[in-house]
Amino acid sequence: MKTDEWLSSREISQRLKIHKHTVSEVAFRHGLEIKSLSKRDKLYKLSDIVSALSVAQANPYNKRFIEAPLTRIYDDYWKLPWDEFICACDTHSPHLNEKLFHKMLDVAERYKIKNFMHAGDFFDQNTFSRFDSEPDDMVDWDYEIDYSRKILQSLKSVFENVYFFMGSHDVRFWLMLLRTGKFSKFDTPFRLCGVDGIETSKYRYAEIGKEWRINHPKNVVKVGGLPALRMIAKHNRSIVFGHGHWWGMEKDPSGKHYLIAPGCMVDGRRIAYKSIWDTSHNEWVGGFLLVVDKDKPILFNDDSPWEIYLNAKPK
Repeated sequence: MKTDEWLSSREISQRLKIHKHTVSEVAFRHGLEIKSLSKRDKLYKLSDIVSALSVAQANPYNKRFIEAPLTRIYDDYWKLPWDEFICACDTHSPHLNEKLFHKMLDVAERYKIKNFMHAGDFFDQNTFSRFDSEPDDMVDWDYEIDYSRKILQSLKSVFENVYFFMGSHDVRFWLMLLRTGKFSKFDTPFRLCGVDGIETSKYRYAEIGKEWRINHPKNVVKVGGLPALRMIAKHNRSIVFGHGHWWGMEKDPSGKHYLIAPGCMVDGRRIAYKSIWDTSHNEWVGGFLLVVDKDKPILFNDDSPWEIYLNAKPK
């Protein structure tokens, strides 16, 4: 095919198997040279049209072309092949429930679990919060970073794979860092802790195997509530959701998938906005999720019979 010819839009459309109006639209968008024979009759250089179409996408409905978008496609969230893992969330460092945290590490060692997922709100950023009512309640940011570093180091000492994605507290602080110009869009707050081998994501969710979707939803959901059921129907997976600091597990109406709120790793007694005011929200429950069998997930909380789980014969 000769591509240096000057042809009408109809002739080009027949050669390239595209809609004739695509020719004039592409020429307009790319500022291509056009030869006007009359008010209605125009010629276009075939090679220019071919070059412009090389950076466009086909529209399957009318065979026109649209220019390839410059914005990104958000499909690079984690899709992890784990069969076994522990999931925890809402640590709100440095307000860690230390007793529960160490029990979680004991469980991981006992059952030889090598994969850990933290489902949002690792940091608290009390220093920057608008909810605390007294200056004495504020936690020094340097202390929060130092304490967070110790948590990450403890996790790395037990788990081979340590993954964190961001929750609402983490995102607010990350955006603040970006606006100051001190962070690039490729950074996350976890970099400040300086611990190697910690995988982090800006997404608020991840998928594990074919069954699990772990998330920190934008809206607070409850086990058995309609929003949680909608999430299961939407993703056709078992859903483990943080953010609410609630604890519980049940099957969806089909009996195929789980709805799980794994509790939180924060000690609620250390949180000013939770302790100073009364609310009608459910009480926070410390807990975490262990998956060694996708059909029988184990949900732990502060009152779990640790002597049974930790003294049971390991696999």
